[in-house]
Amino acid sequence: MIRFFYLVLTLILTGWQVFQFANLMGLEEEKDLAIRKVLVWKGVIRGTYENNQKIKITITRNHNLPDSQIQQENIRKEILSQPWTIFQNNTDKELGNFYPRELVWELKSKFPNEQGHSWEAILWGDVETSNTKDKMVIQAGSYIAKYKEEYSYVEPDNFYGKTTSPLPKRIIHPKDGKEMLLVSRGVFLYGQGLDPELPSFNPEFFRPNMGNLKDLNPFYMDKYEVTNREYFRYIRETGAKPPKHWKNGKYPSGMENHPVDFLSFKEVEGYANWVGKRIPTEWEWEKAARGEGVEIYQNRDETLAYYIKAIDYPYGKRFDSGLCNTLESKLGTTLSVYELPKAGSSPYGLIGMCGNVSEWTNTWYDKYPSQPFNLSGYGKMYRVVRGGSYREDQFSAKVHARSYGGVPNLSEDYRAGFRLVEDVK
Repeated sequence: MIRFFYLVLTLILTGWQVFQFANLMGLEEEKDLAIRKVLVWKGVIRGTYENNQKIKITITRNHNLPDSQIQQENIRKEILSQPWTIFQNNTDKELGNFYPRELVWELKSKFPNEQGHSWEAILWGDVETSNTKDKMVIQAGSYIAKYKEEYSYVEPDNFYGKTTSPLPKRIIHPKDGKEMLLVSRGVFLYGQGLDPELPSFNPEFFRPNMGNLKDLNPFYMDKYEVTNREYFRYIRETGAKPPKHWKNGKYPSGMENHPVDFLSFKEVEGYANWVGKRIPTEWEWEKAARGEGVEIYQNRDETLAYYIKAIDYPYGKRFDSGLCNTLESKLGTTLSVYELPKAGSSPYGLIGMCGNVSEWTNTWYDKYPSQPFNLSGYGKMYRVVRGGSYREDQFSAKVHARSYGGVPNLSEDYRAGFRLVEDVK
């Protein structure tokens, strides 16, 4: 009996020693480790062909892309060896599968003050979807991506309380030093419901519900439009061609802080690639300009009630020529982005989203969901332009007004200025 007691005591002590050793080695801390997904690379669809059966994808500049031919060949084999899920931009909804057929590495020009080369991988392949609707949604802006899983330490209090830190409302971009403001995640009411002859007509405008509201992920947007001075820096560092209306390749004297204007979509795309941001979609632009536009409440019977609070201009429902630089303002030119009145800012604090210069978006000019008609120009030919300008009237400057650029093509139509966005990381 005494031997049995000593045997049990020995086993207990041995088990305790093992537990203590595990503590020292960090083995029992498994509950304090969280798995997170880290983006390795992202390939954005740049073109669709043959009724969306075939697509072209560009894996843009990324520090994770390899420099050596051996590494490139390994990644090439990996990408071509399997199908990849296609995700819809903003919603991250799975749309179908991409079957790659060919991959070509392209070496981009080396920018000053940066180390290493800039590589892009160009992919061609076929698309497979479960239904025709998803196939029609696949367009420029949809993407494929590779993620890896990493363990990260979580403080015990945060692990059990599942608390998260709020996103900062304001950031300064490291490349261009521009102030960017957060546009929070959530649904918003888009378009207008009064005039069915306009391209902004939303047939469901006065019947909002969770099925027809647009739901966007959070993103940061430039507080101010890109200025002449900022665009000139891009030209100086990359050797890009200056805007055609600049005399001797220099912006007009005294207009360094005015928004750059009369740019083509391709010129804006080049700037976005250089600075490491992207051109906003028209949904992102409209939400940033007008806010959510609808308040949602839960009734006692747990149904939802929707109250429309949509505005026509970033600052409210009525036009004010002192807050929006259009033809009615009778200035005949742009204003410095820093001289625009703060009273004209959007619900998220963005300045200059009404008049001054119109702004490119990355969305094809096409009809909205459920629109009962087609307008001239609809399709994948032109890009949506938003915001109006000093050359246009107050109606063109409404937050839901849709114009377009790309005539005769996206490289030669010097239509507008721009501001950029960055995804929340």
